[in-house]
Amino acid sequence: MGLFSIQVNRCRSPKTGREHDFYVIDFPDWVQIIPITADDQVVMIRQYRHGCGRIFLELPGGLIDKADPSPDKSARRELLEETGYLAEDLHLLTRTYPQPAVLSHMGLTYLAREVRRVGASNLDPTEDIEVYLVELQRIPGMIRSGEIDHGQTVMALSLYFLLNTMSSVNGHRV
Repeated sequence: MGLFSIQVNRCRSPKTGREHDFYVIDFPDWVQIIPITADDQVVMIRQYRHGCGRIFLELPGGLIDKADPSPDKSARRELLEETGYLAEDLHLLTRTYPQPAVLSHMGLTYLAREVRRVGASNLDPTEDIEVYLVELQRIPGMIRSGEIDHGQTVMALSLYFLLNTMSSVNGHRV
């Protein structure tokens, strides 16, 4: 079996009573991590993406492995494999459904503070990843300019800054 499958569901509209075909792409759930070092550097990766045929600057992450006992473990594993950085302080920020009109899967975004490099990346044979550190304060400008345009990365980092703005009003830090 491949990475995903496509189903055609025949459903009746409760409003009109007419039947329609709806396409659903079943895809595994995944994790992404916002890893921040003690000196406020975001550990990001540059990775070639075949769907768009170009390199994206994005957050590390990957599929939730059935062998992992929890999504948290998947997040820690993916971060370590892709970047060589270890996350000891990991918190779930949000769960999102990237395109619920056709995709069945969910993404979990984690925040990892004070990550530290403990070794080299350990990439899968199909991964071509370069670790890239970005000063946290530069991120909003990079999103505005389009330098960061990977959809899930933009969503995660925007949420991080939104929550920090809201929490600074209330005296808490995300």
